[in-house]
Amino acid sequence: MAGGGGDEPLGGKSEITAEWLTDALREGGHPPRGRVRTVDVAEVGGGRGYISQNVRRAPTYEGAPDSAPASLVAKVPAFFELPAYLGPWAAMIIETEIPWSREASAYCAARVPSSFGGKHANRFSYTLLLEDRGHLGTLSRTESCPPERARPIVRALADVHPQWWEMDRLRAATWLPSTEQQAGVNAPLVAGGWDIFAERIMPKVDAGFMPAGERLVRDFGAIYERSAASAATLIHGDFRIENFLFGEPGSDDELVILDWQLAGYGSGPRDLACFIAQGIDRSSAALSMRSCSRCTTPRWWRTASPAIPSGGAETTTALGCWRACLDSAPPAFPLIGIQGAEALEPPPKEASAEDKRALDELLRAAETLMVMLAERNSTAVMDARAGELLGV
Repeated sequence: MAGGGGDEPLGGKSEITAEWLTDALREGGHPPRGRVRTVDVAEVGGGRGYISQNVRRAPTYEGAPDSAPASLVAKVPAFFELPAYLGPWAAMIIETEIPWSREASAYCAARVPSSFGGKHANRFSYTLLLEDRGHLGTLSRTESCPPERARPIVRALADVHPQWWEMDRLRAATWLPSTEQQAGVNAPLVAGGWDIFAERIMPKVDAGFMPAGERLVRDFGAIYERSAASAATLIHGDFRIENFLFGEPGSDDELVILDWQLAGYGSGPRDLACFIAQGIDRSSAALSMRSCSRCTTPRWWRTASPAIPSGGAETTTALGCWRACLDSAPPAFPLIGIQGAEALEPPPKEASAEDKRALDELLRAAETLMVMLAERNSTAVMDARAGELLGV
């Protein structure tokens, strides 16, 4: 049972029966005929996070076409209860990813998992059924992305962002959070996490980042909105290395982009800055924010896809890219993440030993991850000459 309200998840990991899955797949158009006869557990806990966990299911069919999915991933609520102050953030995430998968994923210029439907009542009760690409390779969130992997990642951005560039259709999508909505939800969380972050994380990173960090946190909402004043498009919002799957170079699955929970309408450079600031170790000078400030990265980006619009967007200049990346690089994820980890409630007494052990492992891993991301983030911001723009 997912915490908060006592609702059993729609199709939650213990509730995906053959009958339930038949109905869900039919509603999503897969398969149009036949039915699911059995549902086998192929893997549980393939991805545990703060909001959702992934479970893999292998159905067998009766009277269904060969195109019916032999394996799929069900995204269901996480097994523990989030603190109340994270409720609006969690609700926004769930209420974005499900309609994104239903209404926009099929048209995305990048390779994303196909959606097979699902059900949604609220953030405590939902299931999203996705194509299983678990055979593809991954990189750990603690790894630094090598250049041969970074190139298709940046090319994907260069394809996705022009597709939605300054489009009225995008602004009219009621399920997609506006920049103002994202800032309104995230700014209090960023501010609320600063004291814990400064006390527990910054001593392990770079004390020289403190003045710039304080200013970035103080002005987070304004920076967030300013960065989308031009060059606004569909952004992934969480463009980090663990959200990519890698196949054979040149194949359709060379790069598959996962987890569109933080998708929104905003500044295209925000995704690029997120990738550089959180996925690139400081030793990788060729991919650092410092090279971005010399406009090496924008040229690489534009070469990858000449379709990027050039009119009206300040990002065509070195100063514009530098400013846009700095605007997009405040360490929001480490700030929100360490605060959320600190406030997590322990599992109820009746929780399984597996769930209790998983939470302990999650908390230990979370702090290690926050330190690493904070180090990369602070380096990226300082490489982008934050002091000159922020006046600190």
